Amino acid sequence: MKKEQRQVDSLYELLKEQAEIENAIAALPRGYISVKHISGHVYNYRQWREGEKIISEYVPEAFLNSVKRKIATRKEQEELLKAVKKDIKSVSRKLLKAGLINEEDIEQLRAKAQAEVA
Repeated sequence: MKKEQRQVDSLYELLKEQAEIENAIAALPRGYISVKHISGHVYNYRQWREGEKIISEYVPEAFLNSVKRKIATRKEQEELLKAVKKDIKSVSRKLLKAGLINEEDIEQLRAKAQAEVA
C-alpha cells in the first residue's frame, strides 16, 4: 500500500510542479526580439503572435537585456513544462493501468494542486 501511495503522491507533486511552471510562464513575456534598422538607427521590438496577427512592441535599449532574459526564461520554462507533462502522462498511465486511480481522481488532484499553488 505504501508503494501505491508514493506513486499517487508523486503524481500530485508533478501536478503541483506543472501548475507552478504554468504560473511562471504566464508572468513572462512571449515572443522574440526583432531588430530593425531605420534611417541609420537601430530599433528593437518584441514581437509575438496573437491569432493570425503579429504584434510588435518597441523595447527601449535600457530594457533590452532584461526583456531578452525574460523571453529566454520563458522558453526554458516551456521546455520544462513539456517534460513535466510527459512525466505526468507516464505516471498517470501506470496508475490507471494498475487500477489505483481513475480519471476523476486525477482531475481532483489537478484541481487541488492548482488551488495550492495559486
